[in-house]
Amino acid sequence: MAREAAEKLIQLDPEWISHSLIRYEVGNVGLNYLRHGSWEREDVELQLKQVPGLLLEVVDVIDAEATFKVAAENGLSFYDASYVWLARVRGLKLRTRDKKILRECPDVAVGMA
Repeated sequence: MAREAAEKLIQLDPEWISHSLIRYEVGNVGLNYLRHGSWEREDVELQLKQVPGLLLEVVDVIDAEATFKVAAENGLSFYDASYVWLARVRGLKLRTRDKKILRECPDVAVGMA
C-alpha cells in the first residue's frame, strides 16, 4: 500500500525535492514495515537505494534560524518546520499526512490523496 501511494504521488508531482532527512524518513518507514512483517529486509534495502533516483534534488543545508522561526510561529517541531521552511523558500507545495502541518501551514501543505 505504501509503495502504491508513493508511486501515485510521484506521478502527481514528478519533480520532488527534500532535505537530506528523507533518507531517515525512508529508513524509519522501512524499519516499521519490516518489524510488522509487511516487508522483508531486502525490500527496505531496495527502497533506501532508490531514494536518490526519486528526487530531483536533495538539500543538505537548512537555515536553522529561519526553521526555528517557522517552528515557533506555527507550533511545529523543529523537524517538521524544516520541511515547511524548505517548501516556502522554494515556492513549492509540501505533500504530507501530518494534520498539524496541514492545519497550521495551509499556504504550503497539501494532503496526500
